[in-house]
Order: sequence, then C-alpha cells, then structure tokens
Amino acid sequence: MMSQLIDALILLLLAGTLAYAFLVDRRVRGLIAMLHELQPIVGQFSAAVDRSENSVNALRDVAEGLADDAAQPAPATPKRKAAEPRAGVTRVTGKSDLVRGFFEATRGRGA
Repeated sequence: MMSQLIDALILLLLAGTLAYAFLVDRRVRGLIAMLHELQPIVGQFSAAVDRSENSVNALRDVAEGLADDAAQPAPATPKRKAAEPRAGVTRVTGKSDLVRGFFEATRGRGA
C-alpha cells in the first residue's frame, strides 16, 4: 500500500514536471520567434549606433584640427583621456557583427 502511494506521488510529480517543461518550451519558442521578428530593427539600431559613434569621433577630430590650426592660440583644453576600464565592463567593438552573430547562433540551434 505504501509503495503504491509513493509510486503515485512520483507519477504525479513527473506529470507536473512534464507539464511545466511544456509551458516553458512554449514560452521560449515564443521568445525566439519575437527575437527573429526584432532582428531587422536591432540590426538597424546597432548600425545607427555605430554610425553615430563614427560621426562623433569625426566631429571631435575636426574640432581638434580647427583648434590646432587657429591663428590665435586657443585656450588649452585638456585632451580627452581614454576611459579607464571599470570592473565588470568590457568595451564592445563591431556591435553589428555581435548582433548578427547572436541571431545566427539562435537560428543554428533550430529554435
């Protein structure tokens, strides 16, 4: 009698686990589908961020060149220091490639 009760409890827990796994699988598939829908938008955003970063760097170079070429000595402005790395922070270059790689990896998993 006791062994049947334990077997029934194990079967009930197993059924609950399977039902929960099914729900999680459906949610993950929905998330992956949404990510694939967002892929073009994320790619465009990443490219826009790269373009804006390049534009800011170009403007900074032009401004520094104009200050150096000016006939009147410009007030000394401290050169911009490279940001010192902070703990747990990594500078990411090639963001477009990173985003593209993420979507290729998720597509490769067949999700």
